[in-house]
Amino acid sequence: MCATKLTTPPNFDGTWSNELESEMTLTVSGNVLTGTYTSKVSSTATGGGTTPPRPLTGFISGDLISFIVDWGPPYDSLTAWVGQLTEENGTETIKTLWHLVRNVEDEDEPTGLWYSILAGADEFKRK
Repeated sequence: MCATKLTTPPNFDGTWSNELESEMTLTVSGNVLTGTYTSKVSSTATGGGTTPPRPLTGFISGDLISFIVDWGPPYDSLTAWVGQLTEENGTETIKTLWHLVRNVEDEDEPTGLWYSILAGADEFKRK
């Protein structure tokens, strides 16, 4: 699919879902972003499945977006996404890259710290 220039001014407000059916609801006030994120693919270390909605906060600048989710206990991790709103075949899409960092116990940090950072990509489409 080919990304094209947006035909309308950027609007991030609303509900979006990614290719794994995780869902976020975004509210924009000025350039500040708030909302919730519900993951359909939580850690297998905690039993997997869907997380309860977690708070999301971030910023927008034109068609650019950056936001973070604190997964809290029992996940003890943070995920940060950065991306851009575009249009593909008439569908608004937010293309992002993400980093997730998990807590490593202090005694394990000398050998395990680099294993605590994961990276990936998501595409969110408006629901």
